[in-house]
Amino acid sequence: MKSILVPAINAGVKADIILPSSKSVSNRVLIIRALCDDDFEIHHLSDADDTSVLQQIIDDASDDIFCGAGGTTLRFFLALCAAKNRSVKISGTDRLNKRPLKPLIDALVDLGCEFEYFHQPYFPPLRIVTSKLTGRELMIKADVSSQFITALMLIAPTIESGLTIHLDKPPVSFSYIQMTASLMEYFDVKVIFSEDKIIVPPQTYTSKSFSVPADWSNAAYWFGIVAINPAVEVLLKNTSADHLQGDVILLDWMKLFGVNAEVVGNDLRVYNEQISVPSFLHLNLMNHPDLAQPLAVVAAALGVDCLLEGLSTLKLKETDRISAVKTELEKVGVSVDATDNSLHVRGKINRDLLSNVVFDSYDDHRMAMSMAMLTALNTSVTINDPEVVNKSYPGFFSELLKLSDSVD
Repeated sequence: MKSILVPAINAGVKADIILPSSKSVSNRVLIIRALCDDDFEIHHLSDADDTSVLQQIIDDASDDIFCGAGGTTLRFFLALCAAKNRSVKISGTDRLNKRPLKPLIDALVDLGCEFEYFHQPYFPPLRIVTSKLTGRELMIKADVSSQFITALMLIAPTIESGLTIHLDKPPVSFSYIQMTASLMEYFDVKVIFSEDKIIVPPQTYTSKSFSVPADWSNAAYWFGIVAINPAVEVLLKNTSADHLQGDVILLDWMKLFGVNAEVVGNDLRVYNEQISVPSFLHLNLMNHPDLAQPLAVVAAALGVDCLLEGLSTLKLKETDRISAVKTELEKVGVSVDATDNSLHVRGKINRDLLSNVVFDSYDDHRMAMSMAMLTALNTSVTINDPEVVNKSYPGFFSELLKLSDSVD
């Protein structure tokens, strides 16, 4: 397995950092464009693997489609094919083929879709045999993945009679559902939230050019580096407090670690105010699960007793992220208590162990980037399989090197 030695971040370094465009926004807009009667231009589309694959397979007319490793890629594309009555075989990587699809498939079957399975019911590889979707009211499991709800929302306006989605409980990652609704409304489709249901009447998307904002989930690693090393300062280029992305909550949460941000023209200056950090921190991440790994690593680096809850979806991501965080932090002397819904990080990283440890990335981009933040402790870090960052942030390691190569 290939590994990379990431050099230590220099003391007092300042650097301009380029964030990738939002993968989550890009993937939603690609589906909307595919459902539009007329084409439109998407500016600053993400160059993440998941987005590149989705763009490619939308344009691929073959009847055997490989979706790579992306959960949104497969789930959104599956719903799109159902909406377009496209008969196609769909599969992904071994890990993706084991991730859950049942709530989405059950919903599509209720709407009029018929599936054929090649190995195991409800899991890829599978084929859409036929599909003529008719609007109705659906009950969907809301505690597995918001991506199922988003996939249905995106195709809902094109379904005869529209769609009403009843939620059996408060949904996880609700900020991503709100993102979907905001993007649909930008393209002139009305979404109605009413207590425990989402109503999308039959409508037509309007073709409009769109510019994808910078990715706030990936901003977390730069905020984290500044938190770990107060002498570091970064300028996140072409980044604003984007209302579409729920992970903009970083602006509030990272203040607890002494990190602040100010707008400088079209950019965001991220710096450390060097205040005392709390000895204990308790956060609920049910709506922001992508922030769990970087927050856990920052807490461990600073020695903050940190309880992160609302993590029930993390076991079903690219890897079991709860187990992965526990395993990697324990390599460097941190005590981590884990449940199916929480991580409790206690103690502080033993910096002397870092030079003798190789961190595994578990085929998970967020694990690789989270562990790379530890270079802010002024020591090099070795990470296995660094290419996994291409899933959401292909330029991550080249941007990180700016903090070791240039000193103000």
